[in-house]
Amino acid sequence: MIISALPIWLVDMAGAVLMIVFSFLSISHAIKLNRQNPNNLIWTYLLWVCCCLAGFAISRSAGHILKQVLIISDNSNIWDIIRPFSGSINTFLLIIVSSFTLFFERVWQVYNEILKDRKALESAHSELLDLNQNLENRVIERTKALARSEKQIAQADKLASIGQLSSGIAHEINNPLGIILGYTQLMLRNEHPETQKYDDLKTIEKHVKACKSIVEDLLNFARTSNPKKEKVCIHEIIEEALAFIREKSLPDTIEILKNYQEKISRILMDTKNIKQVIINLLINAIHAVGNKGQISISTQLDMMENAVLIKIEDSGHGISKKNLSRIFDPFFTTKPMGQGTGLGLAVSYGIIKNHGGDIIVESEPGKGSVFIIVLPIIGTQGRHGQ
Repeated sequence: MIISALPIWLVDMAGAVLMIVFSFLSISHAIKLNRQNPNNLIWTYLLWVCCCLAGFAISRSAGHILKQVLIISDNSNIWDIIRPFSGSINTFLLIIVSSFTLFFERVWQVYNEILKDRKALESAHSELLDLNQNLENRVIERTKALARSEKQIAQADKLASIGQLSSGIAHEINNPLGIILGYTQLMLRNEHPETQKYDDLKTIEKHVKACKSIVEDLLNFARTSNPKKEKVCIHEIIEEALAFIREKSLPDTIEILKNYQEKISRILMDTKNIKQVIINLLINAIHAVGNKGQISISTQLDMMENAVLIKIEDSGHGISKKNLSRIFDPFFTTKPMGQGTGLGLAVSYGIIKNHGGDIIVESEPGKGSVFIIVLPIIGTQGRHGQ
């Protein structure tokens, strides 16, 4: 009887032992998962379930083994006493597992809501940080813009005052210069070209013409008439200015680089005045570069500022920091005596301001200079395809 039931008994005992082993392996694996992500509710739930099932496996397997041992040793009456306690323990552990499973759905919903709120808080925190950073950047930009505006107002007041003074002086000087030039040219008609007197009169004529040129610059600077605007292509104006520069004063050793942005439509501007500004800036760039170097001119459509940017950059000697704030002052020049009146940039600045624009300068000694002309686009006329 005992021998015939031995295989069943061995299988039953092996199954009880394996149930305990597998339950503890499950607990070990659940602990590893829970340590990797202790905030994950699923792994916490799985760990508790594995612990309860391990307790159930120990209780049931131990009771099963004890039962077999008592039956074989003819002490089945003892098992009859122990069996209710073993069954109660098994039932209690199954109730706990069932309770975990039943209440987990509700706990999981609450957990998901907490996660959503947490993500919402993190997102709101991130947005607040971005807004704070943007606000700081805007404050910095507005502060810089205010500083530029104050400088521009001061510059405009200075130009207006000097312009009135220059206009009066120019008119007073222009008439005597005209008389001197006229009489000099009359005397030259009656003088033989090979005499010393003729050479002296030519010298007078040369310097009077130079003075009249300076007076003309003063008058141009003093004029405050509104620009005569018409729709023109800025690239055509630049090409005309470059053609004039190549014909008059561009050495072959200086390379001109062009980079035009396509589809910049025609904009309202005074063709003659804007061409004069570009020529003035190109002449200054040529003087800065010297005998050899590069000058680049480019255009860009700035949709954020609703403006066209004309950038003229040279590889010259640059502008020192102490002179950078004075370059638009009338009569200020770093050129040698007799090579500049110091009115070119002042006149250019006035022209661009009359167009509602601005000139921005970036320079560092030894690394060249960049002049950026900002011309505003009125309304929608700067859109592509017009």
